[in-house]
Amino acid sequence: MKKVFILCASLLLSVAAMAQNDIDAFRFSQVNWSGTARFMGAGGAFGSIGGDFSALATNPAAIGLYKKDEITFTPVVINAIGSKAIYNGEEVDDGSVRYSLTNFGAVFSWRLNPDPENPVTKWRMMQFGVGYNRINDFNNRISSTGLSNGSSWTNNVVNMSNGIHYNNLTHDGLAAWNTWLLDTLPGSEDEYVSYLTGHNLRQECYTKTKGGIDEMSFSLGGNYNDQLYLGFTLGVPFLDYESETEYSEADEKDEIGGFNSFTTIEKLRTTGVGVNAKLGVIYKPVDFFRFGVSIHTPTYYANLKENYERKINSYFEDNNYEDSYENISKYKLATPLRVMGSVGFTIAKRAFISAEYEFADYSMANLFSSESTMYRYNFKDENQAIKDKYGACHTVRVGAELAVTNVFHIRTGYAYSSSPFKNNINTGDSHNICAGIGLYGKVFFCDFAYVCRIARESSWYYNDTNLNPVEVNNVNHKFAATFGIRF
Repeated sequence: MKKVFILCASLLLSVAAMAQNDIDAFRFSQVNWSGTARFMGAGGAFGSIGGDFSALATNPAAIGLYKKDEITFTPVVINAIGSKAIYNGEEVDDGSVRYSLTNFGAVFSWRLNPDPENPVTKWRMMQFGVGYNRINDFNNRISSTGLSNGSSWTNNVVNMSNGIHYNNLTHDGLAAWNTWLLDTLPGSEDEYVSYLTGHNLRQECYTKTKGGIDEMSFSLGGNYNDQLYLGFTLGVPFLDYESETEYSEADEKDEIGGFNSFTTIEKLRTTGVGVNAKLGVIYKPVDFFRFGVSIHTPTYYANLKENYERKINSYFEDNNYEDSYENISKYKLATPLRVMGSVGFTIAKRAFISAEYEFADYSMANLFSSESTMYRYNFKDENQAIKDKYGACHTVRVGAELAVTNVFHIRTGYAYSSSPFKNNINTGDSHNICAGIGLYGKVFFCDFAYVCRIARESSWYYNDTNLNPVEVNNVNHKFAATFGIRF
């Protein structure tokens, strides 16, 4: 035995070190539409209203409503992030302020009838748009702490290491062994034990994530007889996700002889580029009513690159130890398809009320190997976990806008997304409460928006049936400003 009175190491929210898993597939399949301040201020419910660049990301037919050229830029987005985490009865608040860009776009329109009095075709307009919108934001920060009630992350390492000779240990097992946190059972060379289990240790975790998915879009659209609007968007999302987690366990009550604490720091960055296609239609049977439908193909990420690092420090009364490892891997991901339907009512060209429904089934996400050899990993277990844990997510968005005067507009909106988890294994629902104003001149305009996002989730430090979850409530306040010209 290496040491009779100590064992193991730890980390938060990781199922297996560096391995791509169902959590990655789910995280990168989600969307939280943002973009222009007008779009955000009305809850993103533009699927049947159109005429806003960010709506091209949800219903490409929105481009068909354009009759003038337009350029928009959203350079000011301030995100005040707040979280409250409760673990084993102890509550911790955390937060930060982040700045980002969420939109840049240009739409160009052409009249197909040079002489409107003598039309040669019922196709009135054709449009082309190019730009980008942020479709998901990973910025967050969560801190939590509590007594372990007998559980330890070392249990996880024991379970993963059992049956492996200590000379063949890798990753967490090897790092824990080298920092004197993993020990073999007496007389064994491949069975392990945790001497931290059964003690009330102080567990603390701090996780910071940042990055997002910014989607470049190339859109084409048309207007048929001012009744039927069609659109197509080719989407090219750029994914950039970073996380850093610091987790520790400390023997505050001095229950384990010779052991003080250990800390593990995990850093993960995933980057990649994907592609998808979107088709949409908006139909206006009468002037005051319209409805829209759109379908999004799965996004295919052909080469996601993951950089993973872990560092473990252990502290004993007689010595301290340190070990680390890193890994670079590549894989592919196909996200689920999306279907949206929407209705909208306009009032005397001075106001609108709209509602939109979005459906996505996250059990349809799939991980693939990027290797072309016969020995490539097949992700069978991970894809089965996706099917077992995730299911359909239903999102409803409603929005309204009123032109108080030709210059001053006000708007409001609300969005709700149901939990995407099966069998109530987690929470995961969210609410967006939105409001905004717009100032419009003959050429220049600006919009301002406020969005309050409330989301709940449960997370676990590690995989242990005796471990209680960390209940997290996120409340994020987003302020956005968009500036544009229309000519």
